[in-house]
Amino acid sequence: MKRTAFLLGSLIIQSVTFGQSDTVTLYDCYRQAEKTYPLARQAGMLDKSSDLKIKNLNKNYLPQLNLNGSASLQSDVTELGSNLPAQLSSLPLPKISKDMYRVTFDVNQNIYDGNVTGYQKKLETVSLQADQKSLEVELYKLKERINQAYFSIFMFQQNEGILNSTRDQLESKLKEVRSAVANGASLPSNADALQAEVMKIDQQLIENRNDRSVAFQVLSELTSSNIPENSRLVLPAVQIASPAFDDKRPELQWYNIQQAKSGVLKEMVNTRWNPKFSAYGQAGYGRLGLNMLSNDFTPWWIVGAKLTWNIWNWNLSKNEKKIYEIQGNMIGAQKETFEKNLKIEAERGLSEIEKLGELLKKDEEIIELRNRISRASSSQLDNGVITSSDYISRLNEEKLAKLSFELHRIQLVKAKIAYLYTLGKL
Repeated sequence: MKRTAFLLGSLIIQSVTFGQSDTVTLYDCYRQAEKTYPLARQAGMLDKSSDLKIKNLNKNYLPQLNLNGSASLQSDVTELGSNLPAQLSSLPLPKISKDMYRVTFDVNQNIYDGNVTGYQKKLETVSLQADQKSLEVELYKLKERINQAYFSIFMFQQNEGILNSTRDQLESKLKEVRSAVANGASLPSNADALQAEVMKIDQQLIENRNDRSVAFQVLSELTSSNIPENSRLVLPAVQIASPAFDDKRPELQWYNIQQAKSGVLKEMVNTRWNPKFSAYGQAGYGRLGLNMLSNDFTPWWIVGAKLTWNIWNWNLSKNEKKIYEIQGNMIGAQKETFEKNLKIEAERGLSEIEKLGELLKKDEEIIELRNRISRASSSQLDNGVITSSDYISRLNEEKLAKLSFELHRIQLVKAKIAYLYTLGKL
């Protein structure tokens, strides 16, 4: 899909090709999915199918050629001898055979079909547009699934970084405590508590890496590509410039096309009742021919013109028009419902963005406080004022504060992406 400029915001993402860099962006995933997802291949198929249908409809203007043959045997035939006046009874009259044979070559040329073919072509064109837009809708929904997998991976990566950092702190402190235990300045239980916490973080790292691996597999399937697990995902920079509601969702365009299609069907009703004019010709050979009194095999030909016009259809066309009008109104109601739900979702999205922005400010203040507390606890542990359990507790509180900040930071970007997705801006 084309990247469009919009009033509400813009998504600023650097794009690279998979396999050429260890960095992957959200737009990379969108682009790759649009090119390789199996559903995307239908676009070319729809065009080819529609072209063939239009070509077939154009053949309605060409003459229709038919070769026919028949053979028959009947129980009786017309005889004139006994019914003729006396002065004609002496004339030699042929005896008509009861077996008859005929081969004909028929040509029918459509001169005016009431504009049926023209509206059939118009209907095929709008049907193609509807199918293409429906395909675009499905591919656009794919972006939401990519968003879920992408931000999950990003969260796992950030979480792993924090866990490793905390583990390093514990390992460093564990070395100090073991040295103190060896010198008789600390109890062995303090070292054991720190060792147990290191092992607990190792467990969390195993779980985190497994969940991240699964998320990578999902993202690889959605993009039909192999995204290495050591890839570095980039958190996109998203700006929401204005809260004005400006919807660009492909579903709304699909509803508009469906309404247009109902309009074409409504207009097409009249064509079935319009007068139709055609020319025809027939050349044949057989017995009997056009001369009913000849029992010989003879050639013949006929040319002519034909007019058909259903001048009264018992209000069928009127009722059909009402049906298509009702269908158009139903589609309009569905479109209005969809727009209303989108507005509700957009308002919820803006509220979520505002909330997460406020939470991030508080997270920064909390991290600063927890960091000071952890530094003080480290010194207290060294001086024997607190136990290792107390220190671990303070360190976990700092870790949770950092995790909360990272979580809210990623959720904020995800909320902005979701907001743009709601408005069809991705």
